Amino acid sequence: MPNQSTWQFPPRNGGIEFIQDPSSGYFSDAPLPKLVREVVQNSLDARDQGLADPVEVVLAETNVAGSDIGGAELEKHLVACLERTKDDGRPNVQADYERALRAIKADQVKCLRIVDSGTTGLIGRTWESLVLQEGSVQKAGDSPGGSYGTGKNAVLNVSDLRTVFYSTRYFDRQEGGRVEKLQGKATLMAHSDPWQKSVSLQHIGFFAMPGGDPIRNRDIPEFFRLNEVGAGVFVMGFNPRSAEWAKEVTTAVIENFFYAIHHKKLVVKIDALGADSIVVNHENLDWLFESHVSNKPAHHYYKAIRDAKAVTTDSIRKIGHLDVYLSIGSGPRRTAYINRNGMLITDSREQKTNPMAPRGSSLWPDFASVVVPATDKGDQWVRKTENTSHDAMSPWRLFEERERRDADRRFKEARDAIRKIIDDAAQVEKYGDTSNLNELAQMFPDEFDPSAPGNRLLRTKISNTRVIPTTPSQLDVDPSPVPEPRPDPDPNPDPRPDPNPDPTPRPKPEPRPAPNPRPARPPRLERPRFIPIGPAIATVAFTVTEDPPRQVILALTPAGAEWSGQEDRIDITDVAVISPREQEVSLVDGVVSLTPVANQRVVIRIETDGPLDELAFRIG
Repeated sequence: MPNQSTWQFPPRNGGIEFIQDPSSGYFSDAPLPKLVREVVQNSLDARDQGLADPVEVVLAETNVAGSDIGGAELEKHLVACLERTKDDGRPNVQADYERALRAIKADQVKCLRIVDSGTTGLIGRTWESLVLQEGSVQKAGDSPGGSYGTGKNAVLNVSDLRTVFYSTRYFDRQEGGRVEKLQGKATLMAHSDPWQKSVSLQHIGFFAMPGGDPIRNRDIPEFFRLNEVGAGVFVMGFNPRSAEWAKEVTTAVIENFFYAIHHKKLVVKIDALGADSIVVNHENLDWLFESHVSNKPAHHYYKAIRDAKAVTTDSIRKIGHLDVYLSIGSGPRRTAYINRNGMLITDSREQKTNPMAPRGSSLWPDFASVVVPATDKGDQWVRKTENTSHDAMSPWRLFEERERRDADRRFKEARDAIRKIIDDAAQVEKYGDTSNLNELAQMFPDEFDPSAPGNRLLRTKISNTRVIPTTPSQLDVDPSPVPEPRPDPDPNPDPRPDPNPDPTPRPKPEPRPAPNPRPARPPRLERPRFIPIGPAIATVAFTVTEDPPRQVILALTPAGAEWSGQEDRIDITDVAVISPREQEVSLVDGVVSLTPVANQRVVIRIETDGPLDELAFRIG
C-alpha cells in the first residue's frame, strides 16, 4: 500500500457528536439474512442489461494483512474510541471497542469478501452514493434500488471493526478506459485525534489518498483488485455470530431470491474457510429447498412460480399489469410480493405491511400466491412505498396526502384483481352454491354389499368427531354383547346322595370376562377449523400428521352436548371436497368419512339438515 494512503477522520468542528451510528440498527435483528438481502439486491439493481449471463455474487471468508488496510493507524483511532467509552461510562460500547482492538491486532484480519460480476460496477454517482454519502440513493439503470440509502450499512453488523472497503472495476471512455478504485470506510464514534487530543474528530473516517481521493489502478493492493467488471465489498473484522454462517447465508439467498435464481438472473457462491463451496443456481434450487427450507412459506412460493403459469391482471393505474402465480391445495395461505429484480419483499398477511395481500376467504383452500409487477414503471412506483429495510410496504409512507390516498386506491384495485384470480382457481363460485349429490355417488359404499368398507365402518360406534384405525381387527367387531352359554343339563342324574359330602364345597371359579381392548388413541387433528358460511353450510379444514394415515370420521355434534343418541347429532346432507382435489370422501347416514394423506391440509364444504347459527362444534 503506498505510504501516502492514510486514515482520515475530519474534525467535528462543533457538529453532531455521534456515539453510535444508528443506521445499521435497522438490520441488527437478523444481521446475516439482512446483509444478504441488501448486497444481493444492490448487485441485481446494477445488472448489466447488455449481458445475457446472470449476475454472479461470491461471498467468501478470507484473511487480509493488517498492512493492506492501514491497521496500525486504524488501531490508534480505536484506542481513542475505547478511552472515550471509559471516560463516559459506557460499558456496552466499551466491549465493542475491546473486541475491535483484538481483531485489528491479529496477524491476519478476518474478512468477508463480497464480489459481483455481470454488473456495471460502481460507475458515475453510484460510487459516491455508496461510499461517501449517507442516506443517498443512486442506482444504475432504470430501477431505483433502495429507497433510503441506509441498506449499505447492514454490513456493519457483522464487522467487529465496523470497517468496510469498497472496490470497483468498470470501463469509462471519459476516464480513459478501464477504471479501478478502492476506498475504505470506518464508522466508529466521535473521538479525540490520537495525535492532537484537543481536536475532536467525526465518527466516520476514510482510508484514501491525500485530499480524500480513492486509491486507483496499480496502487490498489492485489487483495482488493477485481478480475472482471463489477463491485466488491470487503467487510473487515468479519464476525458472523454463527458457526454455520454459510448455511445461514445459503438459506437467506434461496428464501429471498428464488425468483431471480429460477429465472437465471442470479447465481450465488458461498465459500467458508475449511468447508466446501456452495453454489446456488437454477439447476440445484429444488434440492437446496428440500435440504434447507422444505415446507417453509418460501418453498411454496417457489413451487408456485416453478409450476404455475402466470395469470396477468388488467392494467392498474400507476402499478400497471401484475403477474400472479398461484398454487392451490397447499401453502401458507399468503400472498408474496416480489420486485422486478427478483427479491421477495414481503409475504405478510397484514395489509398495513403488505397492501397486495387480499383478505382470505373461508372457501379458499390452502394456497400460495406470488405477485410480480409486469413493468419496470410499476415496480418503481411500488418501491416508493417500501420501508427502510425493504421488507414491508405501505402507501402511507408517501409524503403527500393526495398521493397516499391515491396509492391506497391502487393497492385496493390490485387486491381485488388478485382475489378474483384466487376465487376462480378455488372455484368459489361453484362451491358457493349447493353441490349435486350425484357427483359423489361413486364415493358412497355399496348398500347391497355387506363387506363394503363403508358398511363395515357403520358397525363401528360413531362418536363426536374422532379418528379411528381402518384395520379389520378394529372395524370387524360386532358391538352387540354376546350372552354367555348355559351348561347343558345332565341326561342321567345320579339319584343317590353322596354319603360323605364335603362340608365346604369349593365353589367353581367364575369365568373371567374377556378384557375390553383399549381403543386406539386417535391422532391429533392439526389446525382444525369449522367456519359457518351460511345458515346450514360450513367449511371444515384440518391436517392429520400421522403416517400412515387412518380413517377420519366427522360426525357433526354441538360442542358441550352429551352423546346420548342420534338426536344430538346434526346430519350432514351434502359434502364437497375443496382441497386436495384427489381426496375421496364418503357420506353415509349424515356422517362423513375419509382417509387423508399425512401432512396434507384437507378442506371440505358441508351442508346440514339443521341450522348452524350460534353453535360451536367439536371437530377433533
